[in-house]
Amino acid sequence: MTKPDLRALFRSNDREVKAVDFFADRRDEWGTVVASLVRHTQRVRGAGFSVEDLEAPRRNVLVFYGVGGIGKSTLSRALTEHLRDREGGGSGWSPLDPQVGRVVPVRVDMSRDSGGDFESLMLSLRLAAANLGQPMPTFDIAFQRYWDRNHPGEPLDEYLRRRTWFSRFSGTQSLSEQMQSALADVAQAVALPGTTGALVGQGLRSVVRALRERRHQIRSLAECQRLADLLEADPDLEALSYYAHLLAWDLDRVPAKHRATPIVLLDTFEDVGDRVHRDLERLIQRVVWLMPNALFIITGRNRLQWDDARLEGQLDWAGAQFWPQLTGGAAEEPRQHTVGYLSAEDCETYLCKRLTMAGHADGRPNAAHSDSQLAWAAAVFRPRCHALPGSLPRVRADS
Repeated sequence: MTKPDLRALFRSNDREVKAVDFFADRRDEWGTVVASLVRHTQRVRGAGFSVEDLEAPRRNVLVFYGVGGIGKSTLSRALTEHLRDREGGGSGWSPLDPQVGRVVPVRVDMSRDSGGDFESLMLSLRLAAANLGQPMPTFDIAFQRYWDRNHPGEPLDEYLRRRTWFSRFSGTQSLSEQMQSALADVAQAVALPGTTGALVGQGLRSVVRALRERRHQIRSLAECQRLADLLEADPDLEALSYYAHLLAWDLDRVPAKHRATPIVLLDTFEDVGDRVHRDLERLIQRVVWLMPNALFIITGRNRLQWDDARLEGQLDWAGAQFWPQLTGGAAEEPRQHTVGYLSAEDCETYLCKRLTMAGHADGRPNAAHSDSQLAWAAAVFRPRCHALPGSLPRVRADS
């Protein structure tokens, strides 16, 4: 079983049954995640897949959306815990399919109250990758330049220690060392005197020139075709969002025995934008597009609208041709699902408990009256109990 939702428990004096109490197991949503992971890993390992292909449609987004209070955040947390404990533990869910291989989950709460921002999201992705124990040189070089420009004189490791937002990550101690190591290697390759100031002024020009000339000492980095351009760009938030391409490139080049599938869980996605100003959503969508080797699991109140071509201009990629599996009626996982609907069996359970108080249906001792009321409520409630054919009765595919 998943951990109890303490926020819901202490939110009200009312101890009557609520919908979240009946959606706690979420076995069907887990089945959807497994199916999505299997299809995603098969696609990524296919012969024609390339993280440098910026035109191929994206099929790396799984969405669970529904009204507030039905346990989407609980689901997101439970998925993260289960992906970390792939053998099952005490959740009651099945183990992760062996053909998926190793996974690296990272969950980011996008709510306004969480204290996170886009920079925190990018740091979270890099911290998750740090758990692989493998260098991410192209991302680290570009990010170090961004950090020096936007946080002058502030060591990254000190910043991570001071912010409790990052306390959940286990890779905080090694991240700064990995980044400094990458910068030192580049400085040595282009004969710079050290790492300090290596990516400013003449040092930056030397690195970019070496990349463009594809010098032997830096050939492995020069294979990333867009690294030089990103190093020359002004290191602001816009550039930081494009660094996701570098992280995807680094992850793709991790040796096979250390490789893992990144799973990014973005919760409370309704707080990302107000559906008018989509600046933050545009940055996040860019990350999703530029990291096709990662599976993104998005939970929120609203259906993701990236398949709507009318949003062109507000988002970089808007339309069904870019996100074919986010359209209504999509049949292949990963896709969009509404959550909060009960199977027929759960309908009966919910109604019996919800309409029972102090041992009597609806708090009334008249059994005949309560039976008729139960029948009436069931007739009204059952049409809302949508079920998919097969094994996913509590997850309704977007249509």
